[in-house]
Amino acid sequence: MSFFTEKSYLCREIHSNRHLRSEDMNNQSPQYPVSFDIRQLPDNFGTGRLQDFIVTFDNLDNKFPFTGRQPAFPVKCESFFTIILIEGEIRILINLHEVVVTAGHMLMMMPGCIFQSQSLSSDLRFFGIMLETEYMDGMRKSMGIRLDLTHRYYNYIVRHISSDVMTNNLQMYRMIRDELSFIDYMYKKEVIQRYCEAWVLKSISLSQTDDKPELSKPMNRKEQIFHDFLTLLEKFFTQERSISFYADRMCLTPKYLSTIIKEVSGKHGMQWIDEYVTLEAKAMLRNSELSVKQVSDHLNFPSQSMFGRFFKKMTGYSPKQYKLL
Repeated sequence: MSFFTEKSYLCREIHSNRHLRSEDMNNQSPQYPVSFDIRQLPDNFGTGRLQDFIVTFDNLDNKFPFTGRQPAFPVKCESFFTIILIEGEIRILINLHEVVVTAGHMLMMMPGCIFQSQSLSSDLRFFGIMLETEYMDGMRKSMGIRLDLTHRYYNYIVRHISSDVMTNNLQMYRMIRDELSFIDYMYKKEVIQRYCEAWVLKSISLSQTDDKPELSKPMNRKEQIFHDFLTLLEKFFTQERSISFYADRMCLTPKYLSTIIKEVSGKHGMQWIDEYVTLEAKAMLRNSELSVKQVSDHLNFPSQSMFGRFFKKMTGYSPKQYKLL
């Protein structure tokens, strides 16, 4: 299955306001959402690795039942993350939406997602891959495939995959995993990138849907501006909440940037900024170990009272009320 294309099928997505009880949190909950970034993963994570560019992971050779442990606290995805389920089921909160992924489906999360695992079935059998952001961008540019901006809006997607595509995915995955286990050699990084590209392109050719990717068709100027804005926003939203900051970084006027964002996405730039901040605040407030002041300080509000007014405007609840829901 392509990482980028095919018609999207959500197994089930339940927009839920349910929140984890404090007793369900790990005793060692981190102060802030853990950063799930290749650069911060231990060397023994996964089944194959090439520096900080790519990591493979699976339980294909493990015995059942599956007894994997998952953190009860929010985790922030900083890399491109894809997992494909051969058997079993995963229930996971992604950006405060409850998503159920079942056998024969692929879940892809993009940088910026905040996720929290809820349950993993005992018969779970899976394989997956993590790609560093620039490495992934290099692959897309090499293949001439554009990442649908709709995917950037939601930051994750679940797709059904056919048996032919599943077979291909598994074959290509094993090939990449085995290549990663070889001793280092000249051009290893480039060779593995080509394997990944072959995986994607072959999956596209095996697809039976009509929703094909756009090949050799780069984003137009306005789409590229919006894409660059989201990329900067994902990096700086806890520090900067003004359109002028992002416009300055992009060498544009605030008015022009605001106009482009609205035209491409249908939402104003400040809406995007406020939604990113609110999502982060909600994820942090779920952690019972954090005080409202700690959340306010992390998000760089001038005062706790200003944070409280902002949060109530965005959600209808005060931060303290939200923690008790």
